Amino acid sequence: MAKKKVFIVSHSHWDREWYMGYEKHHMRLISLIDDLFHLFETDPNFDSFHLDGQTIILDDYLKVRPEKRAELEKWIQKGKLRIGPFYILQDDFLISPEANVRNTQYGLAASQKWGHAPVPLGYFPDTFGNMGQTAQMMKLAGLDTVAFGRGVTPTGLNNQVGGKGDFDSTYSEMWWEGPDASKVLGILFANWYSNGNEIPADPAKAKVYWDKHLADAERFASTPDLLFMNGVDHQPVQMDLSEAIRVANELYPDYEFVHSNFPAYIEALRQDLPTDLSTIHGELTSQATDGWYTLANTSSSRIYLKQNNTKTERLLEDQVEPLLALSDSATAENQDRLDYAWHFLLQNHPHDSICGCSVDPIHERMMTRFHAAQQVGDSLSAQALTRFAQQLDTASFADDAHPFVLLNTTGAAKREPVTVEVELKRALFKDGAPKAQYDKLSALAQDLPALTVVDHEGNAVPAIIQNPHVRFNYELPDRTFRVPFMALYVDVQVAADLPAFGWQTLAVVPGTPAAIAAPAATNAIDNGKLRVVLEADNSITVEDRLTGHRYQDALLIEDTGDMGNEYIYRQSADKLTFTSKDGKVSDVTTKATATGQELDFTLTLTVPDQAAATLDYERQAVIDITNRTSKRGDHDVDLPLAITLRLDQDSRLSVTVAGHNTVKDHRLRAVVATGLTTTTHQAESIFEVVTRQNQVGPNWQNPTNPQHQQAFATVHNEQRGVVVGNYGLNEYEVSPTGDTIAVTLLRCIGEMGDWGYFETPAAQCLGDFTAAFSLTFTDGSEAAQLAAYQAARAAQVPVITKQTGAHAGSKPVQATYLTVSDPAFAVTATKQGADGLIVRGYNMTGEAKPLTVEYDGKPAAGLLDLVDKPLAGDVTAALRPAEIRTYLFK
Repeated sequence: MAKKKVFIVSHSHWDREWYMGYEKHHMRLISLIDDLFHLFETDPNFDSFHLDGQTIILDDYLKVRPEKRAELEKWIQKGKLRIGPFYILQDDFLISPEANVRNTQYGLAASQKWGHAPVPLGYFPDTFGNMGQTAQMMKLAGLDTVAFGRGVTPTGLNNQVGGKGDFDSTYSEMWWEGPDASKVLGILFANWYSNGNEIPADPAKAKVYWDKHLADAERFASTPDLLFMNGVDHQPVQMDLSEAIRVANELYPDYEFVHSNFPAYIEALRQDLPTDLSTIHGELTSQATDGWYTLANTSSSRIYLKQNNTKTERLLEDQVEPLLALSDSATAENQDRLDYAWHFLLQNHPHDSICGCSVDPIHERMMTRFHAAQQVGDSLSAQALTRFAQQLDTASFADDAHPFVLLNTTGAAKREPVTVEVELKRALFKDGAPKAQYDKLSALAQDLPALTVVDHEGNAVPAIIQNPHVRFNYELPDRTFRVPFMALYVDVQVAADLPAFGWQTLAVVPGTPAAIAAPAATNAIDNGKLRVVLEADNSITVEDRLTGHRYQDALLIEDTGDMGNEYIYRQSADKLTFTSKDGKVSDVTTKATATGQELDFTLTLTVPDQAAATLDYERQAVIDITNRTSKRGDHDVDLPLAITLRLDQDSRLSVTVAGHNTVKDHRLRAVVATGLTTTTHQAESIFEVVTRQNQVGPNWQNPTNPQHQQAFATVHNEQRGVVVGNYGLNEYEVSPTGDTIAVTLLRCIGEMGDWGYFETPAAQCLGDFTAAFSLTFTDGSEAAQLAAYQAARAAQVPVITKQTGAHAGSKPVQATYLTVSDPAFAVTATKQGADGLIVRGYNMTGEAKPLTVEYDGKPAAGLLDLVDKPLAGDVTAALRPAEIRTYLFK
């Protein structure tokens, strides 16, 4: 009988930043790699060390030990340090589809630069749930095996349950199939990624250790190839491991213990796989557990991080990259700058970072990275936008016109109010003292003629022109000295009416502006499709003229106590809840916008200012939140919320809630009544509109059921639907019957959680906050739902604006640069690649869709995988269900 083989893989799961500041973790990393170099030199039996699937660790080491680059390269090329395939270990759900792709691209590229093949394994040891498109994404990146720690039973650590169900596997090895039917081999860390940690070298202790650990592994293993992960979070390398393995081989003659690596283990495993492996499907979010430790509430911890992440992703993906391509500015030099910005952003994407579940210094440092990426993105965007505007043929505008371009880089047509600051007159410092120039323009501002906005054919465009003002400004020419000046500006709110992936050029000219009718009522707004009413009980009613349905309590604001932590929400034991109906409304006003109407009011909730003092004890005593009994405090304060409701020309209600938070230990949500009864709902996830069950599983004990989303969540049937879009609000919850969708606007907690007490006062999110979301009401048809999905995605991307002059140019004043024949295809990238323009997207439906995509009126030259390598396939073929497709245009 052949021996069972025990593959021992040394590693350290390296959270770059978590319960200590980055540099404290960093210093321990230096010690770890120094120790590895010593072992590599002195212990010929030490096979290799798995560097946690992320190449950023190499950069971190070289920041302190730059003189060790050659030695680092030597050990990588010898296969002693096993690196890749990712740049960082990301959170799957809280970053965009493209951020997931770029993380893989940068990681694989970095691995190859070091001269050794990356570890051929999609590595997700500690992600807080796993995205449903993992199989397709990994296969499109050349990886056909994945390893993960959460979401399937049998599973380890805090997610253990029993039984058989949709998320059970017979073994710790299984097939994992995505919604498009892609399939990869999945390896579950059934006894966690520490099941071989700190192996004793003492024979007596080793006997006790291995008797238990071998039995635990054999309980789940499908083959005689047993995987033992020798390490855990920030674990120093085991210096006497070779001796410990020698002792194990002496103690257990029926086993062969080897120090090994993932490629060797995967090769052996695949040769021995049985035919009865289970197949699991789609996303793995610990649906079959008790629900307390899914860690989904990290999607609402420190919401300001998520909002800045959305802002930065949309800037790089939907502004910088399309603009570089459209303006012919996608040079190698600008790509270097863009890569620099992407690396800043990705450094914020490890799970303990973007999830907001670390100590305060970590998240302070994250904001610095976000701002750095945004500054680089703004610089690239400004450069490309200036060049694009200069290429427009605006010669048809009159000499006294002030043209400006509006650009929509999204897959949905836009008709919304956009405010542009238009320069009317400039006074250079070289022509006069700053004060004199300022005073001269200020005098002009007092005597401006009537102004209006026209298109390139002279047709009037609805606009509100106001606020003439003078301010300092400057230009920075590429190769000459800076040019300071004063300028006279007006703020122009214009009705942007733009096709998907298109632009339009307008101009401010002398003339009488078109009249814009004000709303008739002070507590209601109406655009002919929706009527929105602020009721006497402070609720919002929406009448949908298209379906005839009246949505009672369509929008309520809800505040509850939170005695949880950055990982997990738990309502205070008193269940004390306040809604809009408990508050007071004041300062109600309505006004016209360039494209519709707006209703503004202040809702003041009176709520406890913090939790009762018992919560401090429960935190410091490290009492698990499932056993906490704290209530809300007995000192009430006012929490004023400035609420804006805006209607444009469609069936979409845009909502903004802003305030100055002075309250601790609480959660603020928007609760949307759908008026529907369903068993399932949908939400945008990573390259997927996923269908999720409203009801929880039989093991579920958590009274809440939080979920992750990208741009929207929806409940619908064949007659009606409600789609709730959001901007950086990644947590939502659908009621068991589907009659409400709740989106978290603010969550305030005072501790990190997990394995000890780590105080996080900044996680209370005191100070100013703003939350933006939308409600779209549909007739439930696929066409209406898809249009609402595209609109919700597009709402995260502002219309790009740029003033230009009247001049000849190579581009028309209005055009569409990309055409997509079916709205089921959601475009996630439009960017210049090494061999041409790249357009990537995914099928938002589970049905095949005929699809034609053209750029500048031309068809694609071919298809690519997710690392920009040619992929066999017909560019005219129908889009498969849930397919991710990347087009290359020459």
